[in-house]
Amino acid sequence: MRTRVFVLWSAASALLAVSLAAAPLTDLPPSTSIRGVAWEADNSPIAFAKIRLRNVLNGRIQSGIIADAGGRFVFEEVAPGAYLIELVNDDGRVLAVGHTFALGPGESVATFVRLPRKAPWFHGFFSNAAGLVAAAAATTGITAVAPEAVPPVSSAR
Repeated sequence: MRTRVFVLWSAASALLAVSLAAAPLTDLPPSTSIRGVAWEADNSPIAFAKIRLRNVLNGRIQSGIIADAGGRFVFEEVAPGAYLIELVNDDGRVLAVGHTFALGPGESVATFVRLPRKAPWFHGFFSNAAGLVAAAAATTGITAVAPEAVPPVSSAR
């Protein structure tokens, strides 16, 4: 009797092992991941940066994570879609936004987010001076200025 139970148990175990081995791996949901790095403007990593994953199709925040000491972060088991990475401060204010990317079933994406360079206070102060002068001249009725050394072009010639 013992031998018969052992034989039946062995046969059932072998049948189960064969059926599990023959099962297609496509029945398992595909694993997706997003890996990235948070950098300063000078390309040094931002230790323990606060990172958010935003779905660009609906605008919702999908997940948030804190990077490691090397600025690296990983989002696991993310649904397929279009996303971007946001670097935020402690109050949740966005400091930088990464590139938009698409994630398909079973795909892994590598990305990054980098803080912008800080511009000096006078950046842009003089950048549109010519436009301001032209606008002020146009409001007073001046539409063109001709240099004195070059005679104006007339249609009579």
